[in-house]
Amino acid sequence: MLDGVKVGHVQEHIIDGKVMKLITRSMRPLLFEMPDAITVDEIEHIRAVASNQYRSGGMHASKAKGGLTPEDPFKPSDYVGKAEGPAQYFHNWDQNGDGVIDVEEAGLFARNFNYLYFNQTDVLEMIEKVGLKEFADGTVTPQEFVGMNTFGVENYLNILLREHPRWRQRFSDQTWLPMHEMFDPVLSAYRQRFGKLLKIPHNILEGSEHMQVVKYQPGGHYHAHHDSETEKETTKRCCHHTNTKQVLGHNTCRLCRFITVMAYLQTPEEGGETAFPAADNITYADAAFRSRGKKAKDLFNLSHHCHDANLVVKAKRGTVVAWYNHHVDPQNGWLGKLDEWSIHGGCDVKQGEKWISNLWLTAPYADGVDNVSMYHMDYLETTQDEQS
Repeated sequence: MLDGVKVGHVQEHIIDGKVMKLITRSMRPLLFEMPDAITVDEIEHIRAVASNQYRSGGMHASKAKGGLTPEDPFKPSDYVGKAEGPAQYFHNWDQNGDGVIDVEEAGLFARNFNYLYFNQTDVLEMIEKVGLKEFADGTVTPQEFVGMNTFGVENYLNILLREHPRWRQRFSDQTWLPMHEMFDPVLSAYRQRFGKLLKIPHNILEGSEHMQVVKYQPGGHYHAHHDSETEKETTKRCCHHTNTKQVLGHNTCRLCRFITVMAYLQTPEEGGETAFPAADNITYADAAFRSRGKKAKDLFNLSHHCHDANLVVKAKRGTVVAWYNHHVDPQNGWLGKLDEWSIHGGCDVKQGEKWISNLWLTAPYADGVDNVSMYHMDYLETTQDEQS
């Protein structure tokens, strides 16, 4: 890992004749902001290739990728009755304990248990669509609550989280671009430059994932998340050490992204910042960030709490932000613990479009150093030989 020294420290490195200026923006995670670290020609090339894929149907709605988090098993249901989760309990709705549930408290329930920031119109729409006739006079008593369709409420809220662009975890379009020299010399040289800067061995660098290009339009966002996954799931191989069929078809792997190198390819007119809610917060804990209560803030929801984050980076064309998702294992020098403080996300684009590219520099744990990445040419050539 490079030495960040302290927040605000500036260092310069000359890589392949280009001056790379690194400004330390946080120490945990170790994060550098690099102005003008991607050239205009590189930006135009990436945009052109990605746009060509978009026109040919290659760019599609973004979906969080990973092997440890299974697909949401929830399916819409016409069943009407009692909920199976928090919605079944009257006290979870009755925030002030006065013995009735009003419209405001229905909105607080959606926020506290589903992280949905409902205004009064949203609540009234839910009441109408779910058929909560108990709210006809504006309040629900314990006796009325017994017959209320709380299962329908859970069904409705889960559908919003999964399907509605305004509410779901991620709202954007993306595509993937191969980076090996035989496929794209421009992207290969770009990756090599950052590999040298970040001191990634060539053989490890060559096994990194394809470049991800993401387009966010107004309303586009990605709530706070980690780019990599925990080191504790020792029974699962790194996703780049498995084949495509295994990754897509089965929950058999975990993401092992040592470093994220994110470049801004277009500046939105308004919004689109990248927020790091826990940066340099020595007391950070997931449970505290998701605290309950009437005044609680879901700091993972960047549509509402973008500027409550400890670090907010403005989206500016040509700027590159790089951070470490993992520590280095001090005992063996390979991939170590996930840096929990690397949690981050994209705030809502309010006007214009935001384009970014993600270069993920993967690395193995000590027990996987002999595995060949499915993105490495050695793997691709072996696969071609087997098929011929």
